[in-house]
Amino acid sequence: MVEQWVDLLLQNQNQDGGWGIVPGKHSHTEASAFALLALNSMKSPVLEQAVNKGLQWLGQQQNADGSWPLSSQVRETSWSTALAVLALTSFPPFYQHALQGAQWLLQQKGQTPGWRESLRYRWAPQTLPIQLNPHLEGWSWVPNSFSWVEPTSYALIALKKLRFSLPGSIVTERIRQGELLVYDRMCEEGGWNYGNPRVLGEKLPPYPDITAIALIALQEHMAVDANQLSLQALCQMLRQVRSGLTLGWSVLCFSLYGQNAAEYKAKITDSYVRTHFLNETKSIALAVLAFQDGSGAFRV
Repeated sequence: MVEQWVDLLLQNQNQDGGWGIVPGKHSHTEASAFALLALNSMKSPVLEQAVNKGLQWLGQQQNADGSWPLSSQVRETSWSTALAVLALTSFPPFYQHALQGAQWLLQQKGQTPGWRESLRYRWAPQTLPIQLNPHLEGWSWVPNSFSWVEPTSYALIALKKLRFSLPGSIVTERIRQGELLVYDRMCEEGGWNYGNPRVLGEKLPPYPDITAIALIALQEHMAVDANQLSLQALCQMLRQVRSGLTLGWSVLCFSLYGQNAAEYKAKITDSYVRTHFLNETKSIALAVLAFQDGSGAFRV
């Protein structure tokens, strides 16, 4: 099955070297980053030409400030920078590209609500519609907007990969802030959704894919209660999950946490038989990574 997924990635590669979200779409930074990570996990010389074309496309897309746009058609800087950094870190000739991207990430901070909300959080948190710590700074989908769990998790993984090549005190503080924000957004029974565990007094449920991504970002603290609670929550959620993308993230998470993921690999195969992952590049790439023990790409 893995060889079939790899063949799909090769077939779906665009002429410019990148990959679209689905076949026939313009090359996309996120899709291309995941495709490169997947092909690299195969360690096959046969794939070198496709990998080199993908690397050239991804390197050429980098903006002068070190960031990456979302796609070849949408040039605005975006959260996908973290994924481009993560992909290029594995390839020594592109290490400086990755380092420049990481330096851009260090300069990015999600917007905070301002002093009025800060005072309310300190003196009357029950009056806030969304009870989050307004002082914590993570990362946003696009610059100068609210911090969310998923882009913060991607940024944490990328920065942790390169922390020893970055300014020590700065990267340590940004990682600390990002981790505090992710823990602050955790749902009461464990796990994470996109960013709000409670709104207007009502608890919101966690999502399995975001939970797996957040746990990967927090892997250095896997023994703490919050991580273990969220790991249990992920197992519970997966009983009802049939999404190849979610299962791919979950297998990578379990691998990093030393958990047996055999049953979820079987579910990935079933998902592909049923849906062909809707031909989504990211889902196909995550399936390859899950079956090739590609968790090393995310190990910090």
